[in-house]
Amino acid sequence: LFRSVATGWASVLAIVIITIIVRGIMLVFTIGQSETNAKMTQLQPEIAKIQAKYPNANSNKAEQARLAEETQRLYKKHGVNPFKSMLTMIVQFPVFICVWGALQGSAALSTGSFLQLNLSDSISSVLFSASGWHSGAAITALVLFILMSLSQAVAMLLPQFLQKRKAKSVAKLGKNPTQKENNNRMKIFTYVMLAMIIFMGFSLASGMGIYWFISAIVSLIQTIITQSVAEKKKKRK
Repeated sequence: LFRSVATGWASVLAIVIITIIVRGIMLVFTIGQSETNAKMTQLQPEIAKIQAKYPNANSNKAEQARLAEETQRLYKKHGVNPFKSMLTMIVQFPVFICVWGALQGSAALSTGSFLQLNLSDSISSVLFSASGWHSGAAITALVLFILMSLSQAVAMLLPQFLQKRKAKSVAKLGKNPTQKENNNRMKIFTYVMLAMIIFMGFSLASGMGIYWFISAIVSLIQTIITQSVAEKKKKRK
């Protein structure tokens, strides 16, 4: 039993280290995403001027097309890709598959336990098992699932919330149906990705739930740091 517990804690530590390394590699993409968000915020006054030229874009298809064209031209001029956030989230999945394969092949993961929870057991199987509740493993699994879900939701939705708040403080924009459509598309994509992550964390080995939880915490720290740096640069300018 002691050996199993020791192996479990060692496995958790290994997952934490792997997550930090993976997030360090992903930093190239996340920094680019943060820079894109900052540029889009800075361009809000220019976008407001373009919107003012086409006040009937919400109902006039011709104006809507010209508005979209000029907005895209502005983005291209300043090297902005509004869909870079999608790319960052998509890139996570090949990385996740590699991590999953490595953990699946780990003998320590299959023999270790963390707070009565076997790291090779899925959260769903433990929660739906009577023996899981009897041993106390189900409580650990439930807490892990809640922490993983909440942390992933905050980590994925926080950048959009900050971007929206900054945009409001920069300029009061008119209606832009194209931008609204892009924002709605981005929101749907984010919610779908979030649902997939939560589902995988619920269905796969609980060790992956720990990976998603630590990954979300690291992502939150990165977001806070990059936003802080952006604010300092803005004040200096």
